[in-house]
Amino acid sequence: MLNLRNIGRVFKGCVPLIRPIHISPCVQDDEPLSENVKELLTSDSEYNKLVDHFCHIKTAHRCLVIQPYVKWGPSKLSISPEEQLSEAVALIQTLPSWSVEETLRVPLDSLDRKSLFKSGSMEKIRNMVLKRNDISAIFINSGTLKKATVEILQENFQRPVLDKYKIVMQILKEHATSKHAKLQVALAELYYIQRKSEKELYFKTYSSEALRLMFQSREKKIKEEIKQLRNQRNLLRKRRQKMDYPIIAVVGYTNSGKTSIIKVLTGEKSLQPKNQLFATLDVTVHEGDLPSGLNVLYVDTVGFISDIPANLVECFVATLEDALLADVIIHVEDISSESYDYKRKHVLDTLERLEKQSEGKDILSKVIPVGNKCDLLKEKHFDQDLLLVSAQKGIGLDELKQQLEDFVLFVTGRKKITIRIPTGGEEIRWLYKNATVLNEIPDQEDLQFIFAKVIITQSSLQKFKSYFI
Repeated sequence: MLNLRNIGRVFKGCVPLIRPIHISPCVQDDEPLSENVKELLTSDSEYNKLVDHFCHIKTAHRCLVIQPYVKWGPSKLSISPEEQLSEAVALIQTLPSWSVEETLRVPLDSLDRKSLFKSGSMEKIRNMVLKRNDISAIFINSGTLKKATVEILQENFQRPVLDKYKIVMQILKEHATSKHAKLQVALAELYYIQRKSEKELYFKTYSSEALRLMFQSREKKIKEEIKQLRNQRNLLRKRRQKMDYPIIAVVGYTNSGKTSIIKVLTGEKSLQPKNQLFATLDVTVHEGDLPSGLNVLYVDTVGFISDIPANLVECFVATLEDALLADVIIHVEDISSESYDYKRKHVLDTLERLEKQSEGKDILSKVIPVGNKCDLLKEKHFDQDLLLVSAQKGIGLDELKQQLEDFVLFVTGRKKITIRIPTGGEEIRWLYKNATVLNEIPDQEDLQFIFAKVIITQSSLQKFKSYFI
């Protein structure tokens, strides 16, 4: 406990218990699309022909959703085909005006068959599709189908056949609103077109060299714009660091309840969870406080989903970079899911992979695992380190807030200390401005002094000592 002499003038007036946070409740780290970016993305008419041919889905579809799955062997996934199918349906329902008319789960021996399905399954699906006028397209919930496979399936079903890459690309284009998100989607689209055009002779007027130069020029321009925006993001992060607010990122598999957790931790009533995949591609920051009153910022991120092709993962790096550089990461896990273990591993593996290509260090050591939806829990055994909560029912949230506070204090080097200072002096005003004042208790032996209990960083404590001791 520090004892200080009264060397400051008397501070008159009422002082709030907790210093206010000077940001809006929800902050997005990006600007609307600028004219130069609009021109970059729309001006190249020759490239846009390629986009129309390979990527553009010209109409909303009424879909048959097919979930192929391997029954046994090393290619079998631990996530159930039922949950995979549920994700596939959610993808389609995320697109405006699209609908799911029918679903099928089709067991396979291997995903490597050129036609994907065996003759018996192919015939069964074909007969069903050709009898249904309400089905306008087939969505095969598989990462990226080979061109030959798509051609065989379309010939059999007489309908457009879409894979996960194409559907996710469509969703990303619908939801990308900021410069960064639109540029990342454009880059993923470029890689897709580049790979497809190498195998197709549709555009016979283009030489391979002309295509290569077109792609190379566009990729360079997009990456230059992305680099500038990342520099801006770094400045925003540094600004937040200068504000000295701890950053808590919230990550998790899609529909695990990330936004619901943020809503209950911040009390932000306007925050409405959406039952959509990739509802936002942009970073949003939300103000909250911990039990002591310490102000923190919660960073919301895009939900993880299985079997996303590598090029598309780049579209999500913008939000995940903020997670990697946060002080603490809450990993929200839906423990009511039958595929809980698979989803947990998928999120942690992705974080670890992204760590290797970013500035983030020791990412997994900053993770607090939180098992959400415990009110829906059937009998299961979980790791003792997993904190069980329910954002909907309010279960376990006080314990979560306390764990977050303890973790934040530890990783940011903040300390809870009690300082003896003059009553109404300059010292208490400085502390309210530069630390979190928990309470003030009069010194009963000398009422000219108070005991101020505060949370303070090491650097602020050193400044305090230099100013007042």
